[in-house]
Amino acid sequence: MSIRHDALRLTLMYMLAAGVWIFFSDGLLVALGLSAQQMERAQLLKGLCFVLLTSVLLYGILHSHWRLQRRIRRALGASEERLSLALDAAEDGLWDWDLRTRELFFSPRYSALLGLQPEELGGTREAWLQHLHPDDHAHYRQTIAELLRSASQEPYENTYRLRHRDGNYRWIQSRGRLLLDAKGRPERFIGTASDITQRRADEDSLRQAAAVFDATQEGVLVSDAAQRIVHINPAFSRITGYSATEILGQQPNLLKSGRHDDTFYRTMWHALQSRGAWSGEIWNRRKNGEIYPQWQCIRVIHDEKGAISHYVAVFSDISALKRSQRELDYLAHHDPLSNLPNRLLFTERVEHALERAQREQHHGAVLLIDLDHFKHINESLGHNVGDLLLKAVGERLKEHLGKGMTLARLGGDEFGLLCEDCSNAEQAADLAQQLLDCLSTPFQLIGQELFIAASIGISLFPGDAQNVEQVLRNVDSALFKAKSSGREGFAFYALELTEYARQRVELVSALRHALEGNELRVHYQPLHCLSSGRLIGVEALVRWQHPQRGLVPPGEFIPIAEDSGLIGAIDAWVLAQACQQMVAWKTAGYALLFVAVNVSSRLFSRGELDKRVAQVLADTGLDPACLELEVTESAVMDDPDAAQALLERLRDLGIRLAIDDFGTGYSSLARLKRLPVHKLKLDQSFVCGLPHDKDDVAITRAVIALGHSLELKILAEGIEQPEQVDFLRQLGCDYAQGYHFGRPQPAELLNLGPCTHKR
Repeated sequence: MSIRHDALRLTLMYMLAAGVWIFFSDGLLVALGLSAQQMERAQLLKGLCFVLLTSVLLYGILHSHWRLQRRIRRALGASEERLSLALDAAEDGLWDWDLRTRELFFSPRYSALLGLQPEELGGTREAWLQHLHPDDHAHYRQTIAELLRSASQEPYENTYRLRHRDGNYRWIQSRGRLLLDAKGRPERFIGTASDITQRRADEDSLRQAAAVFDATQEGVLVSDAAQRIVHINPAFSRITGYSATEILGQQPNLLKSGRHDDTFYRTMWHALQSRGAWSGEIWNRRKNGEIYPQWQCIRVIHDEKGAISHYVAVFSDISALKRSQRELDYLAHHDPLSNLPNRLLFTERVEHALERAQREQHHGAVLLIDLDHFKHINESLGHNVGDLLLKAVGERLKEHLGKGMTLARLGGDEFGLLCEDCSNAEQAADLAQQLLDCLSTPFQLIGQELFIAASIGISLFPGDAQNVEQVLRNVDSALFKAKSSGREGFAFYALELTEYARQRVELVSALRHALEGNELRVHYQPLHCLSSGRLIGVEALVRWQHPQRGLVPPGEFIPIAEDSGLIGAIDAWVLAQACQQMVAWKTAGYALLFVAVNVSSRLFSRGELDKRVAQVLADTGLDPACLELEVTESAVMDDPDAAQALLERLRDLGIRLAIDDFGTGYSSLARLKRLPVHKLKLDQSFVCGLPHDKDDVAITRAVIALGHSLELKILAEGIEQPEQVDFLRQLGCDYAQGYHFGRPQPAELLNLGPCTHKR
C-alpha cells in the first residue's frame, strides 16, 4: 500500500509542477511581447529547460530508488544467507506451498535430504506425494485437511517417510506455519524439514535397550563415580532380594559375602583401572543372608572428558549352574544304572593309586570282574531283568569292599575293583575268591531265582605295570585267560599274556593282508544221506594259506576274525567262491544237490544279507535251490524278530536255510516253529559222546524228534566213528558229516563220484 501511495503522490506533484511551469512560462513570454520569431525561439528554449529540469528530477528520483533497492537487496541477501546457513547448520530443508497458485517450492537442502535435485521433486503437491510412503498417505492428508479447514496458525509438526533416491525410505520431521491473507484465508504454507531417520533408529535402540534392561534375567547395577548405586533393574531385586528403595544410594559392598579376601578385590579394582573391565565368579550375599555364587561383569563408563562417570555391573545367579555342574560331574564319573563309579573315574583312581604306590613303595591290585553267560539272561528274560541283576550284583560286591577299595561298573556286565593296599598275590587271590563266593548265592528277582557266576582277571601294581594303560591292559589279558580256562575262576596277569596279545594284533594285521592278497582258500567237506549213503552236498569252509606258516588252523584265525570284524568280509568272499564252484560242478555234470555256506552272526546282523546273496546269485548264475545258508542258533536269537524277517526274505529268494550248532543257543520253541528253515544241524558237542553217553543220547533223540515234528531235516556233524553212524541212522537222523565221511578238501581233490556230464 505504501509503495502505491508514494507513486501516486509523486505523479500528482509532477503534474502540478509541470502545469505551473507551462502556465507561468507561457504567461511570462506573452508579457515580454516578443516577436513571433523570438517567441518561437523562446518556446524552444522553454521546452529544452523543461526537459532538462524533468530529466534532472527523474534522475534524482531513479537514483534514490536504485540506492534504496540496493540496500533492500543487500539486506534481503544477508537475510537469505543467514536463513540458508541456519538451515544448513540445522541440516534442515525449506518448503513453501503457495495455496493460491498450488505451486510448491523446495530448497536444495530439502532435495538433498532425499538425494534428489530440486526439479526432481516437482513443483506440485501431487508430484511430492509420489515420494510419500503408502502407509503415511492417509494420516498426512487428514492432518493437512484439518489444518486448512481450521485455518489455524498454531505451529504445525508432522512426521512421515519419504523415498530416497536409493529406494529406501527416510523419516522426515516437518515443522511449519500456515499464513493467512487480510481476510483470514489460508494463503501460504511454509516450513522446514529435517531427516530424523538416525534419531528414530537411536530412539528405537534406546527403547529396545530399556526393554532388555527391564526384561533381562541378569541383574544390572549402575553406580556413580563415588560407587553409590543409582539404578538397578527388576532382575537385581529378584536375585538379591533388595528393592530399589532399599538399595539406591547404598554402596555395592553391602552385598559382600565375606568369602573373598582383600587380594581378590585389589585384583578386581586393578583390572578395572587398567583395562576398564573385569569379569569373573564372585560370591555375594542376598538380603536374607544366603550366600550364593554369581558370574559378574563390571565395566567402567567414561564421560566426554574421559573421566569416570559410572560403573555398570551385570551379573547372573549361577547357583543352578553350580548344581548342574555337580550333577553332570557325578553323571560323567558314575554309572547311571548302578550308581557305581564308571570307567573314567575308575581309571583316574587307578592312576592316582599307581602314583602313590610308586611314590610310597606300596602295592595294590586291580581286579576285572566279568559275569559269565550274562548274555543268556538278557536273551531269555529281557534287558529289564538284566539291568536288575546288574544292580543286585553291584550291591552284593560292595558289601565285600574294605578300606581303600573302589568298585566300578566299567560297562555291560564288567566290573572293576581297585584295591590300593594289596601286599601280595595271596591277598589278591583271597579277595577274588571272596567275590566269587559271594556271587554263588542265587539272586531273587521278580519272583525268580537267578544264578550268575563270574570270571576275574588280576593285575598287581606297580610290579606288573608302570602306568595306568599297562595296568588296564594287563588285567584285561588276565580276564581273557580266566575265561579261556573254563570261566568261574580267576587268573593273574603274566608276561606271556602280553606276548599272546601282541601275536593276536599281528595276526589281525596278517589276516587283513590275507583277505586282500588272495591267501584264503575254500575247502569242501562232504555231506551224506544216512539212509542211502549217497553224497548229497558239500559244506564250504574257509582256510588260510599263510606264505610262511603254511595252512593256519581255522580255530586259530576264525575267533580273531570274529573279534576284529573281518569275519563278515570273509563270509562274503566264501559265499562268492562257493557259488562259483557250484556252478562249475553243475556245468561239469556232478550230481551235487547243494553247497552249504556258513554265515557269521556279524554278517547276519547287518540285515542286508538277502541283497548280497541275490547279487552273488545274479553274478554267478547259480540256481538258488543249489545254495544252502547255515545260520548259527545264537545269531538268530540275538534279535529274533529281525532274524525272522531276514530269513523270510532269504527264503523268498529260493535258497535253502539251516540252523547251525542247534542246541547251544537257548532257542525259543515258539520262535523256532515260525522260522522259515529247512534243516537243523545237531552240534558236534552232542555227537561226540554217542552212543555211550546217556545225556548225549537223550539230547540227540530229543532234537531229532523235535525237528521231525516240525517237518525239518536233521544233520549231525562231527561224526568220526562207524558206530555213531549206525546209532544216528537208528534214531532216524537224515544227514551226516564228519571225518568219518571225509575231511575238508580243496575242490580239485574232493571225490564227488562219477561225472554225469555227457561229453
